[in-house]
Amino acid sequence: MTAPPPPAHWHCYRWTGDRRTYDGESARRPPHLVVQDIPPQEWKQIAAASPTFMASDVPPLEVPHWLLRPARMIKATFEAPDKASAWYRDQISDLSPSFLSDHDKDAVRQTERLTAAEDRLRWGGDVVGGWYLRGTGFASVQVVACSANRIRPTIPCPMR
Repeated sequence: MTAPPPPAHWHCYRWTGDRRTYDGESARRPPHLVVQDIPPQEWKQIAAASPTFMASDVPPLEVPHWLLRPARMIKATFEAPDKASAWYRDQISDLSPSFLSDHDKDAVRQTERLTAAEDRLRWGGDVVGGWYLRGTGFASVQVVACSANRIRPTIPCPMR
């Protein structure tokens, strides 16, 4: 069995907000549960049927569902996995002083997380990170493979 081709690019997303907002699942899910792949046009119809989902910048429950949301939510796009990995690393570096737990701030743990992210991006996967922040905050940083995503290959690219 041959490996699927690498994605054409990765879209990067970052959200920081209140934990209670993140915990509210209604804005984080499209209106229909989809258990198998469907044609691109059907994905567009599902997304359009939920204005709340489409307008929300809170991370969706399923990582590839970022690709259903408007392109304006994309923070960066990279064709090379090492560039996407560097963006992810920079986001963690920016956020880490605000991490709630010392465990998440630990340099060894962060190095392990970044190494795993680099490996995942090299084989065409997605990278997801989430951290509780001081106070009542939560931060999510996600790098999502596009054209095609390995989990949901028929979701169309939001930039087309």
